[in-house]
Amino acid sequence: MTATNQDKDTYVPPFFNKSDEELNDFADYDFSAEEQKADSANTKADPQQAMLTRLLDKEKFIAVSATQPVVFSPPLISRDETGVVGRGTVNIIQGAFGSHKSRLAELLAALMLTINEGNDPQFLGFKRASLERFCICYVDTERNLTEELPFAIQGIKLRAGYLLNDTPDQFRFTSIKGEERRNRFKAIETFIHHVREQTTLHLFCLIDVVTDAIGDFNDPKESMKLFDFLGNLCDNYNATFLLVIHQNPGTEKARGHAGTEAANKASTVLQIGLEKDANGNDTELIKLRYLKLRRGKRPDPLYLQFCKDSNGLVLAGADAIASHINYRKHKADAETVADRLMNLLADGPLTKGEVFKVLESEFEASNALIRERLKQVIEEQPYMTDDQGRSVRLGEYRDGRQQYYRLEVIEEETD
Repeated sequence: MTATNQDKDTYVPPFFNKSDEELNDFADYDFSAEEQKADSANTKADPQQAMLTRLLDKEKFIAVSATQPVVFSPPLISRDETGVVGRGTVNIIQGAFGSHKSRLAELLAALMLTINEGNDPQFLGFKRASLERFCICYVDTERNLTEELPFAIQGIKLRAGYLLNDTPDQFRFTSIKGEERRNRFKAIETFIHHVREQTTLHLFCLIDVVTDAIGDFNDPKESMKLFDFLGNLCDNYNATFLLVIHQNPGTEKARGHAGTEAANKASTVLQIGLEKDANGNDTELIKLRYLKLRRGKRPDPLYLQFCKDSNGLVLAGADAIASHINYRKHKADAETVADRLMNLLADGPLTKGEVFKVLESEFEASNALIRERLKQVIEEQPYMTDDQGRSVRLGEYRDGRQQYYRLEVIEEETD
């Protein structure tokens, strides 16, 4: 496939085996079969020396880069001027069963694939990097190959502006469902390596569901290997990853140790789920929260609804949002207060008096009610995260005569 200059990606892959002259010229790294074969031979001959060579070559490249102004690349996906997905990063969408997390992932994949520039309302206000094209690489792990996966592929194509019978070169997809668990890393990389050989475009890779790539998502070692593997794919194949992961049943935490490692390693973590009514039943309102956002301060949640006509997500109506927010404020339950505390205390501790004042005003509640809710938050520990995506709880402490509230990181238990 021939690419135009506009199609070409400007990203410079990492340098592992380059001379000083090549580093100074900032030449593109050549992943040729000859160099890979030579590197493999060196590794077999003296693995430690080969490792040292790679580390020293990286040092040289970084040294050259550090002598010049660093210009950060624009985000691949943004919303309201806030970067959501950065180039060469690992990103997460988490949610419970039936929370529309796959639909959201497919919508973002369609955004990256679309041939329609401009503010298309079907993309919920999300925008992709302009004047650049991408190759979408979709790896599924659980859908059947006769109906479910083809239907999802159709939906992505149609939202991107293609016809049903179109087969765009820059949209690649496969399934690793039939591969043995121990071979799934190899299957993913084999496919991505093949796609990389066919295009110079930046790869936007969607894996749904990522925990199916390992044998035990509760195994810390397997979980760390998974995200180390994905991070290396970003570097080696000029790629960005969007991963879908399930939440533990009955909680808001992503599944197992894989979920914990995802929160640690991901640049952005989005959580999607159905809001509850006064009786604790699911409503039609869908809440999209930014649990982690390395590129800036976390925006307010986004409220969505499912549209049967388009079989996709749409922005919720203003009346439905206002009604729900007013209900939550009036109720001022522990979960709602905890949501507010995540942003209120994001920049550091505040005195108890400051916290009382803000919450009393925003929830139009008495001081006694706010104190009771804060006590509940401390005792019940509803799911909360800091701006790094780490699980936190509300803590209190005294400094002299003054008392403070703060977010305290919860140490994850490991086997």
